[in-house]
Amino acid sequence: MIQIYFCDDEKNVTEKIQHYIIGYFINNPAEYTITDFNSGLELLKAIKSKRADVILLDIDLKDSHGIEIAKKIRQFDKKVKIIFITNYEQYKGEAFSVHAFGYIDKPVTGEKIAEQLDEVKQYLMEESKDISYKFETTDGLIEIALKEILYFVNENRKIKIVTFSSAYYMKQKLSVLEKQLSDYHFKSPHSSFLVNLDYVTDVKNYMVYMIDNIEIPLSQRKSVAFREAITNYLAKTIQLCREGNCV
Repeated sequence: MIQIYFCDDEKNVTEKIQHYIIGYFINNPAEYTITDFNSGLELLKAIKSKRADVILLDIDLKDSHGIEIAKKIRQFDKKVKIIFITNYEQYKGEAFSVHAFGYIDKPVTGEKIAEQLDEVKQYLMEESKDISYKFETTDGLIEIALKEILYFVNENRKIKIVTFSSAYYMKQKLSVLEKQLSDYHFKSPHSSFLVNLDYVTDVKNYMVYMIDNIEIPLSQRKSVAFREAITNYLAKTIQLCREGNCV
């Protein structure tokens, strides 16, 4: 799920941005959350307690300057994608000094918002391929690249992590893991399994087929949600390929 914050102290601009973002995700409302702020200081306070994936930030705020807010954010968050919104050309140089992801000139339009969100989604998908997680296993704390994990399975009251080269065991609830990894294309087809959608090759009847001839059961209760997740994942992948971002 993409966490979106945006900050602008002009009510009409705030309403437009919210409308455009909701419109962009109209077919996938579960793909994002959105929180708006009309104060740079409120934004700064919020992001210290709960990080965002992307921030749309007006440069010219009444209570603060957007560039200064961005500098403070960069002190503790180097990854969040900051997209500046402004009327003023002269701030573009400063915007790039805080590693701005993008820049939107006012008046804000749906097309400009869509262009930036398209890029954000592409970057987040690419970044997710290189993300590693630390798991407290029976062998100790182990860091595993998510792209190396095929699936998780409940086995003998433990969770078995199945990777391309090894298997590890840990004590954890599968439902908790699914929430933690939902942004990285992991989905549960069965109460005992959590699979990496990157490696699903087919779904037929009540069976999920993965690479290396792996077969995972698909429960009737989870069938609709799992098939929908596969469809959405494939749609995103196809769109990226059309835009020349296949890997």
